Amino acid sequence: MAVKAAKSNDDGEVYTLGPIIHNPQVVNKLEKLGVRSAESLEQIDNGVIIIRSHGVRPDLLKQARSRGLKIIDATCPFVKKAQENASHLVENGYQTLIYGDKDHPEVRGILGAADEKAVIIENEEMIDDMDFDDKVGIVAQTTKSPSSYRRLVSNLVSEIRELKVFNTICNTTQTRQKAALKLAGEVEVMFVIGGHNSANTTRLAEMCSRTNTPTYHIETEEDIEWSWLNNVQKIGVTAGASTPDWLIKEVIQAMSEEEKDLEMETKENEETELSEENEEVEVELEEEEPVQEELEESDEAEEADQEVNAEEDVEEEEAEAKQESEHEEEDETEVMEPTTQEEMMDANDLADIEKGELVEGTVVEINERGAYVDVNYKSDGFIPLRELSTTEVSDPHEVLDLDEEVKVVVLTLEDEDGNMVLSRKRAEQEEAWESIQEAHENDEIIEAEITKEVKGGLVADVGLRGFIPASHVAIGYVEDLSQYVGEELKLRVIEVDKSNNNVVLSHKEVLEEKREKQKEETLAELEEGQKVTGEVTKLVDFGAFVDLGGIEGLLHISEMSWGRIGHPSDVLSEGEDIEVKVLDVNREEERISLGLKQLLPDPWEEFAEKHYEGEIIEGRITKIVDFGAFMEIEDGIEGLIHISQLSERHVETPDEVVEVDEERKAKIINIDPEDKRVGLSLKELEDEHKPQTQTSEKTQTQEKADEDSASDEDEDLEDVPSGATIGERLGDLKDMMDE
Repeated sequence: MAVKAAKSNDDGEVYTLGPIIHNPQVVNKLEKLGVRSAESLEQIDNGVIIIRSHGVRPDLLKQARSRGLKIIDATCPFVKKAQENASHLVENGYQTLIYGDKDHPEVRGILGAADEKAVIIENEEMIDDMDFDDKVGIVAQTTKSPSSYRRLVSNLVSEIRELKVFNTICNTTQTRQKAALKLAGEVEVMFVIGGHNSANTTRLAEMCSRTNTPTYHIETEEDIEWSWLNNVQKIGVTAGASTPDWLIKEVIQAMSEEEKDLEMETKENEETELSEENEEVEVELEEEEPVQEELEESDEAEEADQEVNAEEDVEEEEAEAKQESEHEEEDETEVMEPTTQEEMMDANDLADIEKGELVEGTVVEINERGAYVDVNYKSDGFIPLRELSTTEVSDPHEVLDLDEEVKVVVLTLEDEDGNMVLSRKRAEQEEAWESIQEAHENDEIIEAEITKEVKGGLVADVGLRGFIPASHVAIGYVEDLSQYVGEELKLRVIEVDKSNNNVVLSHKEVLEEKREKQKEETLAELEEGQKVTGEVTKLVDFGAFVDLGGIEGLLHISEMSWGRIGHPSDVLSEGEDIEVKVLDVNREEERISLGLKQLLPDPWEEFAEKHYEGEIIEGRITKIVDFGAFMEIEDGIEGLIHISQLSERHVETPDEVVEVDEERKAKIINIDPEDKRVGLSLKELEDEHKPQTQTSEKTQTQEKADEDSASDEDEDLEDVPSGATIGERLGDLKDMMDE
């Protein structure tokens, strides 16, 4: 587009907003065609403006049109899509994130499309200190590494309730990167051709270097140092997207010519070596025993000639060698310092270290900026403060001591200041990955400190960032996860994904395993009639569940008290420790029945001794049923006032005479201590206060009918199971009455 615009050039000057491509050689060629690079619109008065593939802010295009400039928009479709996605997220109320380099023009354009309301994330570590909304969306710079983007998204998933992710990374970039990585793994030296100011090309070079293949980022063939190719048989060449074909061809052609020169030089060296080997053989022949007399004369003559020629050659060689030796001694005397045997041994013992390698060294110096480590290289390596540990360090002395042996990863063999840069943090992370992977494979339990609460769970420090989902923090639901921060928990590794920097842990599984062992032990030890202590874990309408150690038993409401209870919460509370009696153990079904009232004094034992038939007693009406009413006369003791005993007159329903919670006096008409029953009467109290009169035949008949009815009811009550009050067996009794 730029070349075509320059050739037509009917609309005035042709400009690109910023260098059209990250390659100075291409930019220079375009300038010769009349295509100039402008840094801002203010530098352009008229003509054509070419928007490069990085794109620009939407408002900048509006400004260009308002100034009458002709626009040629060469924005990459992937970049346009990223701008549209960012704008859409902001409009719909999402907290918008842009994963990219804040100073990159593409990222600035996406930020402009988001109306400056997005947050730029330059690396994965930045999210650790961020606060996120419930709704978050993210887009990526088109040239970002897909694997790093996946890791970032994986970390965000655990922090955010609703996350929208747009994959705006260019697939062409991914394809090129995969091909380059594959090639780098197959060669001895890798060359990446392209501008040093190209993020795309620079990232390509960084990725290739991670394969531990020596990688060189060059712009032209002039950048090549041919010493890089010493003893190299296989060279890989790739290029960034912004590198033109003609530049790639120049580099390859230069390498091909160098290869020919090397082949010629190798051939000459091989011929020289062969000649020297022949000369050595001929010299050795001279020192051998005289030829045997059996040899034919022709052979003797031929061998004699060879010895004469060899002798002449040797004399020439010795003269030349002597002359060269004298020159070398003069050169050494003038230039070289004497080298001791110890120094030569030290030089030979230097470690062959490569970038990315894990090595061991000794701490030789510590200062406020970091520490120097001797790794047996030509210079000591430096660990910056930020690379000292996986945890934040303010003083290097907190984590290192002089002469301490440490493991480090080589970040670079030589930075701009000529220093080797090391990372103890990376070494710790590598060891942590190995440890975590081993724990996962062997199903081991590890211990780790909980560092913070995040949305959806907890973060644990396992040398890496370990995530515990809320559902794996405890066996039951935990409302406040913050109570675990700062605590040491035992954890099981349930998922490991190094490529996405993802470690998922579970405290719940550890607790469940412990609980299972406790359950087996508890079930084996429990016996009917045994007294045990447990914790009330849950209250329900029909009773309470009590944790006895790995297994829960049911304490039914009927077994809580000798008296009537409205709800278990009247007697117990959740979290309370209580002593109970084991009523039944079903090991096959893992069901345990418990009792509480069995440990309390039985009120019937005293009642039967203190009270007698015919006694007038006070009580409270607790329940009204079709066949009468129950009255509590002492704690845990209820008596039945049959409907026939409510009044002398005929009673259709008991509520005609009594009300629940009403205090009344009644007469004890029978006591059955064995079945724990008390019969009461209100009618007989009426009879005692009523004057005696002639009883009519009809009255006598009615009384006889009532007595028969009461007798029938007594027979029914005999069918009620023993071991509980009448009130407790009310349900069974009602069923019988209905029948």
